[in-house]
Amino acid sequence: MSKETNLRYELPPKSTKLKQQYMRNIQCQDEVIDQGVVQKEIDRKQILEKWVDESNNKMQAKQRAKDQKNLIIEMKLAGRASILVRQRALALKLEADQKMYEEELAKVGKAFHKQRM
Repeated sequence: MSKETNLRYELPPKSTKLKQQYMRNIQCQDEVIDQGVVQKEIDRKQILEKWVDESNNKMQAKQRAKDQKNLIIEMKLAGRASILVRQRALALKLEADQKMYEEELAKVGKAFHKQRM
């Protein structure tokens, strides 16, 4: 066999223009598909981030409403507690005044009248 015949079988085949164009088209299609996949992934991430942000905003709004309700309850309890403290302070003051009046009347020799019920 001649050298040319041997080389024809040993060397890779020469690509024709049609084959080269076909390969370029396939590469372009692969790039378009890859870009589409990448774009879909980016869109999915953006949608997920948006959903997480909205979810966090809703959770924060619920927490604020809950905190506000708790604050109102605490204010009512604090008001009630201050009323009870003032009532107890007035009761103690009344008892102290009553005791003082009894002592003063006892010094003078009179009694402090108490009516039983």
